[in-house]
Parts: sequence; structure tokens; C-alpha cells
Amino acid sequence: MSRARLAFAVTASVLLLSAELRAQSDEFGKWISLFNGKDTTGWIHAKSADPIAWKVEDGALTNGKDGAQDACTVDEFGDYELELDYKVPPKGNSGVYLRGQVEVQVFDSHGKTKGEPTDAGAIYGGHVPLRMASKPAGEWNQYRILHIGHHITVWHNGVLIQDNTFVDKATGGAMQKHPKTDKAMDIRRGPLMLQGDHGKVWFRNIRIRPLFTEGWKPLWNGKDLSGFTARGSRSAKDGLRWEVDAKEHALTNLGKGGERHDLWTADSYGNFLVHYAYKSDPKIEGGNSGFYLRDQWEIQILGHTDLKDKHSDGCIYSIYTPLVNARHAPEEWNHMDIKVEGMKIWVWQNGKLLHDGKVPETRTDNHGTPTKMFSKAPFKLQGDHGKVWFADLWIKPLPDAVASK
Repeated sequence: MSRARLAFAVTASVLLLSAELRAQSDEFGKWISLFNGKDTTGWIHAKSADPIAWKVEDGALTNGKDGAQDACTVDEFGDYELELDYKVPPKGNSGVYLRGQVEVQVFDSHGKTKGEPTDAGAIYGGHVPLRMASKPAGEWNQYRILHIGHHITVWHNGVLIQDNTFVDKATGGAMQKHPKTDKAMDIRRGPLMLQGDHGKVWFRNIRIRPLFTEGWKPLWNGKDLSGFTARGSRSAKDGLRWEVDAKEHALTNLGKGGERHDLWTADSYGNFLVHYAYKSDPKIEGGNSGFYLRDQWEIQILGHTDLKDKHSDGCIYSIYTPLVNARHAPEEWNHMDIKVEGMKIWVWQNGKLLHDGKVPETRTDNHGTPTKMFSKAPFKLQGDHGKVWFADLWIKPLPDAVASK
């Protein structure tokens, strides 16, 4: 390879890596460190008024040689993204309790090929991990957890192991009340608790990004089709051809074959931040659907991503391909964060940047028809192709006059 080509390749790789690592802007939620690496500030005994027995060892929070009682954060959280590292000795056993209620198991499961309800990454006693990803005892492991409503997504060392799992009941060992306020615990909000009443365990790099706080509101109430409408003669005649899937706790389209119809939000939006989760059935038309911004730019949904195909998953359909392939497996959930400001579009999929301030010059697949300048319009959920599910839809309207950053 020539020096010029090598330099180009290196530059392209650096740009791709930097794009992939640019997480959502702080507008979607700011990261907060829960452990300062020096002392136990911000942590208390989880189940009594006794002083916390945990300590700091080589920059990690640990429960001591013989174990100690559980520890929890003083602060409480609702919806959030959480990251932390953990390490256990051989046969080590601990857990991370989300909102103090739902345990994501910590265990020495290295070498296992099939998970059980007590293995690392299990929602304890119930949901086994989809895949085994544990490192050997004595090595650091990482959890990344997305907890929205009752849905829990877990990546273990970068591997998806819980796929938007629905959990609305506490697991064994959960907190009954907050030790500082004496308030009964709520499955929708609570502190982060670390289990310490078994053997030795270490935690570090603990940080959290609260989601959907000030200015956010749900696009879907999680119960019925309130807030949505049918448009166009075919959809209007047949009514809303969608329903709430009680098993998936999600919106889904109805009909036979290609007779599934589209769905629009009743309200219109101009500048905004939006979050949604989706999955589609790859066996029906390849899992083809879409999420339309201002009813004119489609963020494509399909069972696969092809970085050279403007019609595959993650594309701004027919206009731009994504920077990276961040899609999960064909039948798994994906999590989208989108910012539209003026005519610019930013898209993140499963935490990775797909589109960085793109400005479409035309509408989606509309044969060169110019895109409307700034306007307000509803979101459209495409339902006239394959089977699709949407969940956890949230929006934060932005001022119309905000300049693009």
C-alpha cells in the first residue's frame, strides 16, 4: 500500500472510530459519576441505619474480605443508562440491583456456554442471559444497562445479553424501604444497590445517565392508542390498524399480508429530541418498516444493515447510509436516539452514531422532490410492510428558533 493510501486509510479509520465513539449529546442526559474512586461518599448501608462497611481498595469499591451488607446510593433514579465494571474471585457471587429492586446477577460464570437463572447477566431467578460473555475470575467485566420503564437491556462486555426484557416485579433480596427516608420502595424509581452479603466483590467506573427528565414527555402512554391517528383514505376507512401487544408491552401493526397500515402521532413537532425502541420480524418482507421524522424523512427499519445500501436498516431512507453498523440481530430490539434541529439530523442506534448532522436535500424516496424547509409535522410509524413493534417512545420538543450546533 502506498503512503498516500495508507494515510487515507488511517485517517478514515480514525474518523470512523471518533464518529462511533461520539455518544449522544448531553441533551439526552448527562453522565453522573456515582463513585469517586477515593471514598464511599454518596453510598450508604442499603437496609439499615448502620454505617456503611464498604471501603475503597486500589481505586475500587469493595465489601471487604469476608463480605459486608448491601450498599446503595443516596440518590434515586427512574429511567437511565448505567455503566460499571465489576470483578469477582473464583465462585464469586454478587448482584447489581436496579432501582434497588431488580437484580442483574454478578457471578463467576466464565467458561459456560449456556446460561442459567443464577449466572452472570441473568435477571436473578427469572430471565437467563441470551449469551455468555463472562471473563475469567479476577478480571474486570463491564455492564452497560439501559432501564426504561419496566424494560431492561443489558450488554455484558459489549455483548447483548438481556434484550429489552420486561420486569415489573422485584427480585429476591430487594430493598423494602429506603434507609435514609424510610420510604417504601417503588419499582419505577429507586437507588442503585450493590449486593455485598456474599463473598468478596469489587466495583469501579460506576456512572449513570438519567433519561427523560426535564422537558421530556411520552409519545405513547404504554396502554392504548391515545395520541395516534390514521391518515389517508385506506387507513381512515379501516381505522387504526394497530394494537397494544400485551406480551411485548409495545405498539404493533395488524392486518393480513401487505394490508398493515401506517400510524401517525396526533401532534406535530418541529425541532426535537426523540427516543424509541423497535424490533421487526425478518420473516415478513425482511422486517421492513420505518420511523418518519416530520412525516418526510424515514429512518429505515429492516432486518439487516448494509453500509452500501441506502434502503437497509439505519439509513435515512434512499438518501444516506449510516456511518457504522450498530444493529442488533434480526429479531432483537434496537434503541434509537434522534435529534432534529432546523434541517439537520443526528441519529444514534444502540449508543453508536449513525448520522452526524445530515441535511437531506429531498424527501425520502420521492424522486427528487425538494424537502420542505423548516416545518412541523407528525411522526409516522410505517405499518404497510412487515410486522413491527415500537416501545419506549419519548420526545423533548426544542425551541423552533434554536440554531443548529
